[in-house]
Amino acid sequence: MDHREDDPSGIEKRRYKRKTVMWSGKLSLLWGARLSNEEHTVAGVVRDMSVSGAKFQTKDVFSATAGVVLEVPRFGNFNCKMIWQDGYVVGLNFDESPEEIYKTITEALPGIAIDPNPI
Repeated sequence: MDHREDDPSGIEKRRYKRKTVMWSGKLSLLWGARLSNEEHTVAGVVRDMSVSGAKFQTKDVFSATAGVVLEVPRFGNFNCKMIWQDGYVVGLNFDESPEEIYKTITEALPGIAIDPNPI
């Protein structure tokens, strides 16, 4: 169940196209969320990314929280809201505008689109 925004007919409903990536990163958990060992960060991999959000996978079990910071060494930190969690995989929406995210990631993802309906 990787495509949380697909509807039952299989039609993609995401506003911005996502690109598959495999970037190391970590989530910093906010507002009292804790890992089982009382840490506040979760190491893992960014699996895909768009100008509006990302999919992040980890090997650690952690409690869901709405507010997180996605830390990607090649770009820096992104404030996010966790919109879904399926085991070790979470879907994130960036708090910053798509235009700001585009400026940050466009060199690493040349095919990334800021146009919500790319041709």
